[in-house]
Amino acid sequence: MHPQRDRAQLAVKDVSKAYGDRSVLDQVTLTVRPGEKIAVIGENGSGKSTLLRLLAGAEAPDTGEITVRFPGGTGHLAQTLDLGPARTVRDAVDAALADLRDLEHRIHEAERKLSERDPGDPGPTEAELAAYGDLLTAYEDRDGYRANARTEAALHGLGLAHLTRDRALATLSGGERSRLALACVLAAAPELLLLDEPTNHLDARAVGWLEDHLRAHRGTVVTITHDRAFLERVTSVILEVDRDLRTVTRYGDGWDGYRTAKAAARRRWAQDHEEYLADLARTEELVAAAGARLTATGGDPKQGFGKHRRSHEAKLSGRVRAARTRLEALRGSPVPPP
Repeated sequence: MHPQRDRAQLAVKDVSKAYGDRSVLDQVTLTVRPGEKIAVIGENGSGKSTLLRLLAGAEAPDTGEITVRFPGGTGHLAQTLDLGPARTVRDAVDAALADLRDLEHRIHEAERKLSERDPGDPGPTEAELAAYGDLLTAYEDRDGYRANARTEAALHGLGLAHLTRDRALATLSGGERSRLALACVLAAAPELLLLDEPTNHLDARAVGWLEDHLRAHRGTVVTITHDRAFLERVTSVILEVDRDLRTVTRYGDGWDGYRTAKAAARRRWAQDHEEYLADLARTEELVAAAGARLTATGGDPKQGFGKHRRSHEAKLSGRVRAARTRLEALRGSPVPPP
């Protein structure tokens, strides 16, 4: 097990998000276990990218709580590269590796302080040694020693080996910019990867490389994808964002588990619809029959006179009202066909 997994946490509780008067997510609750590879699916406009931005902290929920705690860092691949056109490939890589570079700087500073001692000074304190050890552990957990090699591997695997470091981003095609953004996120090797359509602009070879890389990733992956083959080969859990209900449903056992659960839910829905139609028909017949009996009572001398007749009519009238109330309730809450 990855040494930091037991400290990692991703939880969403009663989260809602709207843009103006358009509600996108409503009272969403879910958890992601450390080390899981998760696909986020749903119709266009259902709120998949919104969910990812909320998890990344790029946006805040209107209500509810989101807890994302991954000591090994979080990497968010948005659908655009968040750098100006005058910046270079080197700038993009440096920005992605900024946390690792900061750790390197702090390690070098700690080493300098530990080594630069006057002859009469006592040795380093336990606190100083512990702090230095924590820095090294954090750097090793992020596989910092392989950051440069990982960067080259990502650029090569995603078909960007031809890019020079001083190449201006403005000269890149849209596809190259998207692949560069993905390469930078992967090179940083964060514990949590949040990826929005990572297979866009990738050829088959690059998709294969990405699949291998993500399967080997020791941390957690949450990725939006419309690529069925990619989904089946990389992920084992599915989060479906429902555009109409504005909810998120979790399915285990990968794509097969999702299809099995959806088929079972559809069968239950079809059964509920049939039962609704049968109940509606029975209630309509009951209303019609009770109304006819009440009408017939008024001209039937066999029903008697006085109190007995009024009591009988009251009972029939009550039944008619109850049946009509039931019918209105059924018509007001229909079960649509699947």
